[in-house]
Amino acid sequence: MYQYISEEGLDPLFYFTTKYGLQYFVTFRKMNFNDSFEKLYSIDFYESNNQKFFNDPLIEITITAIINNYFQAYPDIILNYVCDSIDLKQDFRKKLFDKWYRNTPYNEFSKINFEYPVQDENIVYHLSFIFRPEFYVADNIIEKVNLQLEEFSTFK
Repeated sequence: MYQYISEEGLDPLFYFTTKYGLQYFVTFRKMNFNDSFEKLYSIDFYESNNQKFFNDPLIEITITAIINNYFQAYPDIILNYVCDSIDLKQDFRKKLFDKWYRNTPYNEFSKINFEYPVQDENIVYHLSFIFRPEFYVADNIIEKVNLQLEEFSTFK
């Protein structure tokens, strides 16, 4: 695992540099969706120069450790991850994130995936919600997210 640095500010920010000199950032942002979820946070991670051509397993280990440590500090949150679609590689990102979730040792989290098709853009967004099952019921999260996605669809 790479050593990472934590900076507190408006949003918690974590960053680390790989042995190849690539700098990765991980952020957690508080989200507000009509009070559907009180403790919903989005998680974003990215390489600062968009150079993702190095196969480095320590990146996965470091990012999942940051996520696990964040859950240790805030066990009753729900994390939301939306796969970036700007380069139309959202399907690849979903598979990668799913693999990271499966590879997490002693996984004590539940994860629910959603697909949100946008007909006008001819694209499907992939959303994931990760939470501890002792704090949330999966069916309740599914219902709330589906209602929210329906609301998004009606605003178009």
